[in-house]
Amino acid sequence: MKLTEHFDTFMADVVNLNQARIDTLKARVDAILTTIEGFEVYSDILIETSPQGSWAHRTIIKPAGNSGFDADVVAFVKPHDEWTPAEYIEHLYAQFKGHGTYVSKVSLKTRCVTIQYANEFSIDVVPCVRKVGFWETTEWILNRSENTEEQANPDGLSDWFKKQNGYVGNNYLIKVVRLLKYLRDIKVTFSAKSVLLTTLVGERVTIWDEDLGLGNDFTDLPTSLRVIIKRLDKYLQENPDMPEVSNPRLSAESFTRHWDQDKYSNFRDCIHRYAEWIEDAYLEEDRDESILKWRRVFGDDFAKSVNLDKAANALVIIQGEDLSHVEPPQWSILPAGKIGIVATLHAEKEGDFKGTYRSSGPALKPGTWLHFSTRHSFTDSISIKWQIVNTGWAARLAKVLRGNITQTGNDIWENTKYKGSHWVECFAVDTKRGICLGRSGRFYVNVA
Repeated sequence: MKLTEHFDTFMADVVNLNQARIDTLKARVDAILTTIEGFEVYSDILIETSPQGSWAHRTIIKPAGNSGFDADVVAFVKPHDEWTPAEYIEHLYAQFKGHGTYVSKVSLKTRCVTIQYANEFSIDVVPCVRKVGFWETTEWILNRSENTEEQANPDGLSDWFKKQNGYVGNNYLIKVVRLLKYLRDIKVTFSAKSVLLTTLVGERVTIWDEDLGLGNDFTDLPTSLRVIIKRLDKYLQENPDMPEVSNPRLSAESFTRHWDQDKYSNFRDCIHRYAEWIEDAYLEEDRDESILKWRRVFGDDFAKSVNLDKAANALVIIQGEDLSHVEPPQWSILPAGKIGIVATLHAEKEGDFKGTYRSSGPALKPGTWLHFSTRHSFTDSISIKWQIVNTGWAARLAKVLRGNITQTGNDIWENTKYKGSHWVECFAVDTKRGICLGRSGRFYVNVA
Protein backbone atom coordinates (compact mmCIF):
# COMPACT_ATOMS: atom_id res chain seq x y z
CA MET A 1 0.00 0.00 0.00
CA LYS A 2 1.10 3.55 -0.65
CA LEU A 3 0.06 4.93 2.75
CA THR A 4 0.56 8.48 1.48
CA GLU A 5 -0.81 10.05 4.65
CA HIS A 6 1.82 8.26 6.73
CA PHE A 7 4.54 9.31 4.31
CA ASP A 8 3.44 12.94 4.68
CA THR A 9 3.61 12.69 8.47
CA PHE A 10 6.93 10.82 8.36
CA MET A 11 8.48 13.51 6.20
CA ALA A 12 7.17 16.35 8.38
CA ASP A 13 7.97 14.83 11.78
CA VAL A 14 11.06 12.72 11.17
CA VAL A 15 12.89 13.46 7.90
CA ASN A 16 12.55 17.15 7.06
CA LEU A 17 14.69 19.77 8.74
CA ASN A 18 12.32 22.04 10.67
CA GLN A 19 11.92 25.66 9.62
CA ALA A 20 13.32 27.06 12.87
CA ARG A 21 16.67 25.39 12.24
CA ILE A 22 16.68 26.56 8.63
CA ASP A 23 16.04 30.12 9.79
CA THR A 24 18.88 29.85 12.32
CA LEU A 25 21.19 28.50 9.62
CA LYS A 26 20.39 31.39 7.30
CA ALA A 27 21.01 33.93 10.05
CA ARG A 28 24.40 32.37 10.86
CA VAL A 29 25.39 32.33 7.18
CA ASP A 30 24.40 35.97 6.73
CA ALA A 31 26.59 36.91 9.70
CA ILE A 32 29.53 34.93 8.27
CA LEU A 33 29.22 36.58 4.87
CA THR A 34 29.06 40.05 6.42
CA THR A 35 32.22 39.20 8.33
CA ILE A 36 34.05 38.02 5.16
CA GLU A 37 33.15 41.27 3.43
CA GLY A 38 35.15 43.05 6.12
CA PHE A 39 38.23 40.84 5.90
CA GLU A 40 41.48 42.32 4.66
CA VAL A 41 42.17 41.36 1.01
CA TYR A 42 39.09 39.11 0.79
CA SER A 43 36.87 42.18 0.75
CA ASP A 44 38.70 43.25 -2.43
CA ILE A 45 38.49 39.95 -4.32
CA LEU A 46 35.06 38.70 -3.19
CA ILE A 47 32.56 38.61 -6.09
CA GLU A 48 29.52 36.90 -4.61
CA THR A 49 28.44 34.00 -2.45
CA SER A 50 25.83 31.30 -2.89
CA PRO A 51 24.57 28.27 -0.94
CA GLN A 52 25.64 24.93 -2.38
CA GLY A 53 25.20 21.23 -1.81
CA SER A 54 22.24 19.92 0.17
CA TRP A 55 21.23 23.42 1.26
CA ALA A 56 21.00 24.70 -2.31
CA HIS A 57 19.32 21.49 -3.49
CA ARG A 58 16.87 21.62 -0.55
CA THR A 59 17.75 18.05 0.41
CA ILE A 60 19.07 18.70 3.94
CA ILE A 61 17.45 16.30 6.39
CA LYS A 62 17.02 16.33 10.13
CA PRO A 63 20.12 14.79 11.78
CA ALA A 64 19.76 11.73 13.96
CA GLY A 65 19.48 12.41 17.68
CA ASN A 66 21.30 15.50 18.87
CA SER A 67 23.96 15.48 16.17
CA GLY A 68 24.35 18.39 13.78
CA PHE A 69 24.10 18.81 10.04
CA ASP A 70 26.33 20.41 7.41
CA ALA A 71 25.74 23.31 5.04
CA ASP A 72 27.97 24.60 2.25
CA VAL A 73 28.55 28.17 1.10
CA VAL A 74 30.75 28.98 -1.89
CA ALA A 75 32.61 32.29 -1.89
CA PHE A 76 33.39 33.21 -5.51
CA VAL A 77 36.51 35.34 -5.70
CA LYS A 78 38.68 37.00 -8.33
CA PRO A 79 42.17 35.55 -8.87
CA HIS A 80 44.84 36.90 -6.54
CA ASP A 81 48.11 37.24 -8.43
CA GLU A 82 50.32 36.54 -5.42
CA TRP A 83 48.47 33.58 -3.85
CA THR A 84 49.02 29.89 -4.40
CA PRO A 85 45.87 27.69 -4.36
CA ALA A 86 46.47 26.72 -0.74
CA GLU A 87 46.82 30.34 0.37
CA TYR A 88 43.22 31.21 -0.53
CA ILE A 89 42.09 28.81 2.18
CA GLU A 90 44.88 29.58 4.62
CA HIS A 91 44.27 33.35 4.45
CA LEU A 92 40.53 32.84 4.97
CA TYR A 93 41.24 30.63 7.97
CA ALA A 94 43.68 33.15 9.46
CA GLN A 95 41.11 35.94 9.16
CA PHE A 96 38.41 33.89 10.93
CA LYS A 97 40.92 32.77 13.57
CA GLY A 98 41.71 36.40 14.30
CA HIS A 99 38.05 37.33 14.68
CA GLY A 100 36.67 37.20 18.22
CA THR A 101 33.36 35.65 17.22
CA TYR A 102 34.88 32.72 15.31
CA VAL A 103 38.24 32.09 16.97
CA SER A 104 36.99 28.97 18.77
CA LYS A 105 34.62 27.86 16.02
CA VAL A 106 36.81 27.76 12.92
CA SER A 107 38.82 24.80 11.62
CA LEU A 108 40.92 24.21 8.53
CA LYS A 109 40.07 21.54 5.95
CA THR A 110 41.34 20.51 2.53
CA ARG A 111 38.99 22.58 0.38
CA CYS A 112 37.32 24.92 2.86
CA VAL A 113 37.22 26.38 6.32
CA THR A 114 34.52 25.13 8.66
CA ILE A 115 32.58 27.10 11.25
CA GLN A 116 31.18 24.74 13.89
CA TYR A 117 28.22 25.74 16.07
CA ALA A 118 28.40 23.18 18.88
CA ASN A 119 25.92 20.38 18.07
CA GLU A 120 23.66 22.61 15.95
CA PHE A 121 25.36 22.49 12.56
CA SER A 122 28.57 23.33 10.75
CA ILE A 123 29.05 25.67 7.80
CA ASP A 124 31.74 24.98 5.22
CA VAL A 125 32.95 28.15 3.49
CA VAL A 126 34.51 27.11 0.17
CA PRO A 127 36.64 29.64 -1.77
CA CYS A 128 36.16 29.31 -5.53
CA VAL A 129 38.26 31.30 -8.00
CA ARG A 130 36.30 32.61 -10.99
CA LYS A 131 38.47 33.17 -14.06
CA VAL A 132 36.95 35.28 -16.82
CA GLY A 133 38.46 34.40 -20.19
CA PHE A 134 37.89 35.68 -23.70
CA TRP A 135 35.79 32.66 -24.70
CA GLU A 136 34.52 31.30 -21.40
CA THR A 137 34.39 31.77 -17.65
CA THR A 138 35.68 28.91 -15.49
CA GLU A 139 35.52 28.28 -11.74
CA TRP A 140 38.12 26.51 -9.60
CA ILE A 141 37.91 24.99 -6.12
CA LEU A 142 41.24 25.01 -4.23
CA ASN A 143 42.89 21.89 -2.81
CA ARG A 144 45.05 23.00 0.12
CA SER A 145 46.69 19.60 0.73
CA GLU A 146 47.96 19.30 -2.84
CA ASN A 147 48.19 23.05 -3.49
CA THR A 148 46.25 22.64 -6.73
CA GLU A 149 43.13 23.92 -8.43
CA GLU A 150 40.17 21.68 -9.30
CA GLN A 151 37.69 22.85 -11.89
CA ALA A 152 34.10 22.94 -10.61
CA ASN A 153 30.67 24.25 -11.50
CA PRO A 154 28.63 24.39 -8.28
CA ASP A 155 25.91 26.73 -9.58
CA GLY A 156 25.58 24.62 -12.71
CA LEU A 157 24.89 21.52 -10.61
CA SER A 158 22.24 23.37 -8.58
CA ASP A 159 20.54 24.61 -11.75
CA TRP A 160 20.60 21.10 -13.24
CA PHE A 161 19.04 19.50 -10.15
CA LYS A 162 16.35 22.19 -10.03
CA LYS A 163 15.45 21.35 -13.65
CA GLN A 164 15.36 17.61 -12.91
CA ASN A 165 13.08 18.25 -9.97
CA GLY A 166 10.79 20.26 -12.25
CA TYR A 167 10.42 17.29 -14.61
CA VAL A 168 8.98 15.22 -11.78
CA GLY A 169 6.82 17.95 -10.26
CA ASN A 170 5.56 18.59 -6.73
CA ASN A 171 9.17 18.47 -5.43
CA TYR A 172 8.96 14.67 -5.40
CA LEU A 173 12.55 14.31 -6.61
CA ILE A 174 13.78 16.43 -3.70
CA LYS A 175 11.70 14.35 -1.28
CA VAL A 176 12.97 11.05 -2.71
CA VAL A 177 16.56 12.22 -2.23
CA ARG A 178 15.74 13.12 1.37
CA LEU A 179 14.25 9.66 1.96
CA LEU A 180 17.30 7.91 0.50
CA LYS A 181 19.65 10.06 2.58
CA TYR A 182 17.59 9.16 5.65
CA LEU A 183 17.81 5.48 4.66
CA ARG A 184 21.59 5.83 4.33
CA ASP A 185 21.91 7.46 7.74
CA ILE A 186 19.70 5.07 9.74
CA LYS A 187 20.88 1.84 8.12
CA VAL A 188 24.58 2.73 7.99
CA THR A 189 24.98 -0.09 5.45
CA PHE A 190 26.39 1.98 2.58
CA SER A 191 28.33 5.18 2.13
CA ALA A 192 27.70 7.80 -0.53
CA LYS A 193 28.42 11.51 -0.32
CA SER A 194 25.27 13.61 -0.62
CA VAL A 195 26.37 15.18 -3.90
CA LEU A 196 27.03 11.73 -5.38
CA LEU A 197 23.72 10.27 -4.19
CA THR A 198 21.83 13.36 -5.40
CA THR A 199 23.41 13.14 -8.84
CA LEU A 200 22.78 9.40 -9.20
CA VAL A 201 19.14 9.88 -8.28
CA GLY A 202 18.68 13.01 -10.39
CA GLU A 203 20.07 11.28 -13.46
CA ARG A 204 17.26 8.72 -13.31
CA VAL A 205 14.83 11.46 -14.38
CA THR A 206 14.54 12.89 -17.91
CA ILE A 207 12.55 15.52 -19.76
CA TRP A 208 10.19 12.74 -20.83
CA ASP A 209 8.98 12.51 -17.26
CA GLU A 210 7.25 15.86 -17.51
CA ASP A 211 3.49 15.73 -17.30
CA LEU A 212 2.81 14.91 -20.92
CA GLY A 213 0.05 12.42 -20.29
CA LEU A 214 2.44 9.47 -20.67
CA GLY A 215 1.72 7.73 -17.38
CA ASN A 216 1.39 7.99 -13.61
CA ASP A 217 5.00 7.53 -12.52
CA PHE A 218 5.03 10.48 -10.11
CA THR A 219 1.50 10.82 -8.78
CA ASP A 220 2.57 10.80 -5.11
CA LEU A 221 5.65 10.38 -2.93
CA PRO A 222 5.63 6.57 -2.36
CA THR A 223 5.03 5.98 -6.07
CA SER A 224 7.85 8.38 -6.96
CA LEU A 225 10.16 6.59 -4.51
CA ARG A 226 9.25 3.22 -5.99
CA VAL A 227 9.84 4.36 -9.58
CA ILE A 228 13.13 6.13 -8.93
CA ILE A 229 14.72 3.39 -6.81
CA LYS A 230 13.70 0.80 -9.42
CA ARG A 231 15.40 2.89 -12.10
CA LEU A 232 18.46 3.35 -9.90
CA ASP A 233 18.61 -0.37 -9.16
CA LYS A 234 18.32 -1.19 -12.88
CA TYR A 235 21.16 1.20 -13.71
CA LEU A 236 23.39 -0.24 -10.97
CA GLN A 237 22.70 -3.85 -11.92
CA GLU A 238 23.62 -3.04 -15.52
CA ASN A 239 26.95 -1.63 -14.29
CA PRO A 240 28.83 -4.13 -12.06
CA ASP A 241 31.98 -2.03 -12.42
CA MET A 242 31.98 1.38 -10.79
CA PRO A 243 30.95 4.01 -13.36
CA GLU A 244 32.30 7.54 -13.41
CA VAL A 245 29.73 9.93 -11.93
CA SER A 246 30.45 13.56 -12.71
CA ASN A 247 28.82 16.96 -12.46
CA PRO A 248 26.21 16.86 -15.27
CA ARG A 249 27.27 20.41 -16.17
CA LEU A 250 31.03 19.75 -16.01
CA SER A 251 32.33 16.29 -16.91
CA ALA A 252 35.78 17.11 -15.48
CA GLU A 253 34.35 17.40 -11.95
CA SER A 254 34.24 13.86 -10.56
CA PHE A 255 31.91 12.92 -7.71
CA THR A 256 33.30 9.39 -7.33
CA ARG A 257 36.72 10.43 -6.05
CA HIS A 258 35.79 9.24 -2.54
CA TRP A 259 34.49 5.87 -3.80
CA ASP A 260 36.21 2.67 -4.88
CA GLN A 261 34.98 -0.60 -6.36
CA ASP A 262 34.27 -2.18 -2.96
CA LYS A 263 32.19 0.78 -1.77
CA TYR A 264 30.36 0.87 -5.09
CA SER A 265 29.64 -2.88 -5.04
CA ASN A 266 28.28 -2.59 -1.50
CA PHE A 267 26.09 0.38 -2.53
CA ARG A 268 24.87 -1.60 -5.55
CA ASP A 269 23.91 -4.57 -3.36
CA CYS A 270 22.18 -2.40 -0.76
CA ILE A 271 20.09 -0.48 -3.30
CA HIS A 272 19.07 -3.80 -4.89
CA ARG A 273 17.90 -5.10 -1.52
CA TYR A 274 16.08 -1.90 -0.56
CA ALA A 275 14.40 -1.71 -3.97
CA GLU A 276 12.98 -5.18 -3.34
CA TRP A 277 11.79 -4.18 0.13
CA ILE A 278 10.12 -1.03 -1.19
CA GLU A 279 8.39 -3.01 -3.94
CA ASP A 280 7.19 -5.54 -1.38
CA ALA A 281 5.82 -2.82 0.95
CA TYR A 282 4.21 -0.91 -1.93
CA LEU A 283 2.38 -3.93 -3.33
CA GLU A 284 1.28 -5.33 0.05
CA GLU A 285 -2.52 -5.06 0.20
CA ASP A 286 -2.95 -5.60 3.94
CA ARG A 287 -2.60 -2.26 5.76
CA ASP A 288 -0.86 -3.58 8.90
CA GLU A 289 1.49 -5.82 6.93
CA SER A 290 2.31 -2.92 4.63
CA ILE A 291 3.20 -0.71 7.61
CA LEU A 292 5.45 -3.45 8.97
CA LYS A 293 7.18 -3.74 5.62
CA TRP A 294 7.63 0.02 5.27
CA ARG A 295 9.12 -0.04 8.78
CA ARG A 296 11.58 -2.66 7.58
CA VAL A 297 12.74 0.02 5.11
CA PHE A 298 12.59 3.17 7.25
CA GLY A 299 12.54 1.97 10.83
CA ASP A 300 10.00 2.15 13.62
CA ASP A 301 9.37 5.89 13.23
CA PHE A 302 7.36 5.23 10.08
CA ALA A 303 3.64 5.40 10.91
CA LYS A 304 4.64 5.49 14.58
CA SER A 305 1.15 6.64 15.58
CA VAL A 306 -0.14 3.20 14.57
CA ASN A 307 0.03 0.54 17.29
CA LEU A 308 0.86 -2.80 15.71
CA ASP A 309 1.62 -4.75 18.87
CA LYS A 310 -0.96 -7.35 17.97
CA ALA A 311 0.42 -7.75 14.49
CA ALA A 312 4.01 -7.77 15.75
CA ASN A 313 3.28 -10.55 18.24
CA ALA A 314 1.44 -12.63 15.68
CA LEU A 315 3.01 -14.80 13.00
CA VAL A 316 4.89 -12.37 10.79
CA ILE A 317 5.57 -13.46 7.21
CA ILE A 318 8.07 -11.46 5.18
CA GLN A 319 8.74 -12.80 1.70
CA GLY A 320 7.44 -16.20 2.76
CA GLU A 321 9.68 -16.57 5.81
CA ASP A 322 8.27 -17.28 9.28
CA LEU A 323 9.94 -14.80 11.63
CA SER A 324 7.77 -15.36 14.68
CA HIS A 325 10.84 -16.55 16.64
CA VAL A 326 12.60 -13.18 16.24
CA GLU A 327 12.59 -11.11 19.43
CA PRO A 328 11.61 -7.45 18.91
CA PRO A 329 13.85 -4.85 20.63
CA GLN A 330 12.75 -4.38 24.25
CA TRP A 331 13.84 -0.74 24.42
CA SER A 332 12.51 2.50 23.02
CA ILE A 333 14.48 3.47 19.93
CA LEU A 334 15.78 7.05 20.18
CA PRO A 335 18.51 7.43 17.49
CA ALA A 336 21.42 9.59 18.66
CA GLY A 337 24.31 8.40 16.53
CA LYS A 338 25.54 5.87 14.00
CA ILE A 339 26.39 2.21 14.41
CA GLY A 340 27.35 -0.37 11.82
CA ILE A 341 28.79 -3.87 11.47
CA VAL A 342 32.07 -5.02 9.91
CA ALA A 343 32.54 -8.75 9.16
CA THR A 344 35.68 -10.73 8.35
CA LEU A 345 36.13 -14.37 7.28
CA HIS A 346 38.31 -16.94 9.05
CA ALA A 347 39.02 -20.66 8.64
CA GLU A 348 38.62 -21.17 12.37
CA LYS A 349 37.65 -19.13 15.41
CA GLU A 350 40.31 -16.48 16.05
CA GLY A 351 42.18 -17.95 13.09
CA ASP A 352 43.96 -16.27 10.19
CA PHE A 353 42.17 -13.53 8.29
CA LYS A 354 40.70 -14.80 4.99
CA GLY A 355 38.92 -11.70 3.72
CA THR A 356 35.99 -9.39 4.38
CA TYR A 357 32.31 -10.16 3.96
CA ARG A 358 29.64 -7.61 3.11
CA SER A 359 25.97 -7.82 3.94
CA SER A 360 24.09 -10.06 1.48
CA GLY A 361 27.41 -11.19 0.04
CA PRO A 362 28.13 -14.44 -1.79
CA ALA A 363 26.87 -17.68 -0.23
CA LEU A 364 29.37 -19.16 2.25
CA LYS A 365 30.13 -22.81 2.81
CA PRO A 366 29.11 -24.43 6.12
CA GLY A 367 31.89 -24.33 8.69
CA THR A 368 33.05 -20.81 7.85
CA TRP A 369 33.87 -18.58 10.82
CA LEU A 370 32.85 -14.93 10.79
CA HIS A 371 34.08 -12.24 13.16
CA PHE A 372 31.57 -9.41 13.58
CA SER A 373 32.68 -6.11 15.10
CA THR A 374 30.86 -2.85 15.53
CA ARG A 375 31.81 0.65 14.43
CA HIS A 376 29.88 3.43 16.09
CA SER A 377 29.93 7.15 16.87
CA PHE A 378 29.04 6.97 20.57
CA THR A 379 31.38 8.28 23.24
CA ASP A 380 29.20 7.88 26.31
CA SER A 381 28.97 4.62 28.24
CA ILE A 382 26.78 2.25 26.27
CA SER A 383 26.32 -1.50 26.00
CA ILE A 384 26.44 -3.23 22.61
CA LYS A 385 23.77 -5.93 22.32
CA TRP A 386 23.75 -8.50 19.49
CA GLN A 387 20.92 -10.39 17.85
CA ILE A 388 21.68 -13.51 15.77
CA VAL A 389 18.78 -14.69 13.62
CA ASN A 390 18.63 -18.09 11.89
CA THR A 391 16.06 -18.65 9.18
CA GLY A 392 15.30 -21.37 6.66
CA TRP A 393 14.12 -24.96 6.65
CA ALA A 394 17.49 -26.47 7.70
CA ALA A 395 17.68 -24.58 11.00
CA ARG A 396 13.96 -25.09 11.58
CA LEU A 397 14.16 -28.88 11.11
CA ALA A 398 17.15 -29.02 13.46
CA LYS A 399 15.14 -26.99 16.01
CA VAL A 400 17.95 -24.46 16.41
CA LEU A 401 16.22 -21.28 15.29
CA ARG A 402 17.76 -18.28 17.02
CA GLY A 403 16.35 -14.78 17.33
CA ASN A 404 16.92 -13.53 20.86
CA ILE A 405 18.94 -10.44 21.75
CA THR A 406 21.41 -12.01 24.15
CA GLN A 407 25.09 -11.46 23.41
CA THR A 408 26.97 -8.40 24.65
CA GLY A 409 30.28 -6.86 23.63
CA ASN A 410 32.00 -4.97 20.84
CA ASP A 411 32.54 -8.12 18.78
CA ILE A 412 31.30 -11.69 18.42
CA TRP A 413 32.24 -14.87 16.55
CA GLU A 414 29.75 -17.00 14.61
CA ASN A 415 30.06 -20.17 12.54
CA THR A 416 28.00 -20.96 9.44
CA LYS A 417 26.11 -24.24 9.67
CA TYR A 418 22.61 -24.14 8.25
CA LYS A 419 21.63 -23.35 4.69
CA GLY A 420 19.62 -20.16 4.32
CA SER A 421 19.76 -16.39 4.59
CA HIS A 422 20.45 -15.34 8.18
CA TRP A 423 21.20 -11.98 9.74
CA VAL A 424 23.07 -10.26 12.55
CA GLU A 425 22.10 -6.93 14.11
CA CYS A 426 23.61 -4.91 16.93
CA PHE A 427 22.12 -2.26 19.21
CA ALA A 428 23.77 0.56 21.19
CA VAL A 429 21.89 0.55 24.50
CA ASP A 430 21.94 2.99 27.38
CA THR A 431 21.13 0.41 30.05
CA LYS A 432 20.66 2.99 32.81
CA ARG A 433 17.85 4.73 30.92
CA GLY A 434 16.63 1.62 29.17
CA ILE A 435 16.75 3.13 25.68
CA CYS A 436 18.42 2.18 22.41
CA LEU A 437 20.49 5.01 20.94
CA GLY A 438 21.26 3.30 17.65
CA ARG A 439 20.76 0.10 15.71
CA SER A 440 22.86 -1.18 12.84
CA GLY A 441 20.12 -2.64 10.68
CA ARG A 442 20.31 -6.23 9.49
CA PHE A 443 23.62 -7.62 8.23
CA TYR A 444 22.70 -10.59 6.04
CA VAL A 445 24.79 -13.77 5.79
CA ASN A 446 23.99 -16.31 3.08
CA VAL A 447 24.91 -19.96 3.56
CA ALA A 448 24.87 -22.44 0.65
